[in-house]
Amino acid sequence: MSKLKKLAGDTVIYGLSTILGRLINWLLMPFYIRTLDKVEFGGVVNIYSYIAVILVILTLGFETGYFRFVKEHRRQVLLKNLGTVITSLSLLFVVLVYMFKSPITDVLGDEYLRADYFLIAAAIVALDAITSIPFADLRIQNRTIRYASLKFISVILNVGFNVFFLVICPYLLKEGYDIIEVIFDPKNKLYYVFVSNLLSSLIISFFLIPTMFFVKASFDLKLIKKVLKYSLPIMVVGLFGMLIQNSDKILMVHLIDTDFMDPMEALGIYGANYKIGILMALFIQSYRLAFEPFFFKEGKEKASKDLYARILKYFVIFGCIIYVGVLVFIDVVNILLLPEYYEGNVIIPFILMGQLFFGIYYSLSLWYKLTDRTNYGALISGLGAILVIIGNVVLVPIIGYLGAAISSLCCFFIMTLISYILGQKYYPIDYPLTRIIIHIVAAILIVYVSNLFRSDSLLFHYAIKGTIFVSYFAFLYIIERKEFIKILS
Repeated sequence: MSKLKKLAGDTVIYGLSTILGRLINWLLMPFYIRTLDKVEFGGVVNIYSYIAVILVILTLGFETGYFRFVKEHRRQVLLKNLGTVITSLSLLFVVLVYMFKSPITDVLGDEYLRADYFLIAAAIVALDAITSIPFADLRIQNRTIRYASLKFISVILNVGFNVFFLVICPYLLKEGYDIIEVIFDPKNKLYYVFVSNLLSSLIISFFLIPTMFFVKASFDLKLIKKVLKYSLPIMVVGLFGMLIQNSDKILMVHLIDTDFMDPMEALGIYGANYKIGILMALFIQSYRLAFEPFFFKEGKEKASKDLYARILKYFVIFGCIIYVGVLVFIDVVNILLLPEYYEGNVIIPFILMGQLFFGIYYSLSLWYKLTDRTNYGALISGLGAILVIIGNVVLVPIIGYLGAAISSLCCFFIMTLISYILGQKYYPIDYPLTRIIIHIVAAILIVYVSNLFRSDSLLFHYAIKGTIFVSYFAFLYIIERKEFIKILS
């Protein structure tokens, strides 16, 4: 139980920085949709999808490799060698994007995006890749406070620069301070979204890069090859994972029927409603940050298997609480959107449940990481990427962005099922499947019942919603009361 509490404690610390940081960052969504039009916001969603995918490639899976080999090698040696490789690759990437920015824009930019957007995006992703190993080093040293602080400051800086460029600068121009045009072009507001991110990433890098290059360690090619052999399949897994989560936002502008809706507007509506699922994504990310170092330290001990099974059950319980809470009170959440974005609410149940299955899949993935069968992870993720791309290509032209949300959910469910079956063969764990299925089905039914009750009276409306939500907690207590008592005792 102490180990379970340790994982919960780390999840809370990482979660506080992640939740506070990303929650503030999330507030950029309602900020953007009020300062940019739908087409411009669609551009934000599109470019950041490319950034997420490329970041996985540039980091080469070295974060997980760092955790895997830090017990066998001196931490400083790993830090120096892996950091040098990622830095070299990242700088090469920026140079290549600069050299080929025109053809890149012709292929990816369509009629909406400019070459300088892609160049700044390349610089952002390079800085984030370079700082990935120093951040991993903070995690392995359990320097959670410093990790959390730097992540949080990065978000605050990004938000601050966005407010400066998209609110203060236009205000100053309106008041007659034409000098501001030296640094701000009011006809190209989308450009400053990426400039803001670049500036914040640059500032944070000053706190991290010196820790990587000023350590005393020699270049070790054999070590790099050893880590690469382990990490490249992890990188492939991560790449496929990012394609699964972002291919919809990359492909949508090319798949939406232009007679039905402007593709970039559709992406803007989809992206804004996709962000509503951020609470599930925040929970999953904070869980992942704590869980990966945790299970590598626990290793393959027989006693750990029961712990892993219980962890998965609690993960599902908390995920279902988020699912129910967001969907039961969706009209409250919609305050963050504008009325012209409400039509996209239809995707939210699919996105939330898809993210929950993604978290389950990640928790199950410990079997191939602990047994060094990372090639299986690559195969499963590759299949998922193929499925989600096919789903988007088939469904999006027919039913629009709803097709993208359905494709995502189906993909994560199939990946979870395959990972469970293979995991039971190579690293069997007695997961409480019946309880997990009961919790997921109950959450879906609660949301369905909640949608049956509608009233013009706000007081009655929220009284019913509140009663349903409290009833769900009563159900959880009845089902899991023995476990809850053990944890609290």
